[in-house]
Amino acid sequence: MADPVPGPLLGRGRAADVYDVGGGRVLRRYRTEHDSAPEAAAMAHLAGHGFPVPAVHDVDGRDLVMDRVDGPSQLEVLQRRPWRAAACGRELAELHHRLDRIPPLGSGEGRVVHLDLHPGNVLCTASGPVVIDWSNARDGRSAEDVATTWLLLAVGRPDGGRTLQVLAAILRRRLLAAFLSEVDVEAARGALAEVCDHRLHDPNMGPAELAAIRALAASEAR
Repeated sequence: MADPVPGPLLGRGRAADVYDVGGGRVLRRYRTEHDSAPEAAAMAHLAGHGFPVPAVHDVDGRDLVMDRVDGPSQLEVLQRRPWRAAACGRELAELHHRLDRIPPLGSGEGRVVHLDLHPGNVLCTASGPVVIDWSNARDGRSAEDVATTWLLLAVGRPDGGRTLQVLAAILRRRLLAAFLSEVDVEAARGALAEVCDHRLHDPNMGPAELAAIRALAASEAR
């Protein structure tokens, strides 16, 4: 039997649902079997080094209970205030720089990488940005993480008609240009082919996104 619904549904991601469980907390529940312990450990490590993530209170298999963060995502802000695109791009770059200053999760080299850092995973609060969805977090290379954000900003496709797609394309270019102006583009370009190849095997990517990934890989390989 499926687990009971714990409270009002707040949102649905590609792999998990988020419920309000009261007391200023939310439950992130994966829809398939999943071990949330590594994600919780990564978030605790980041919080311990001053990086803005929700506080984790409990983890049990595919369930993760954490603080509810009040504030819209960058994506929601951009939908209402598209002139904020450049500022959001620079903020994404600054979050990468802050990750660069945090020691790795393990004893090896590198730093903690998010590998899904995009406007939908940055919540804008009164005290600053808070980054969510650390399901892909591990130790890795900064260039790989930056290249992943580059790819996601370049290929993201909102649902909607042609007019919305045209407006989104303009907004995407401004957001991406601001982001790339604040990061090591050459290092990220060196990791882009690998990142594109990985995302081409992601079952969550739609046909339009897959086509855009192939186009991006081809254009940067020239």
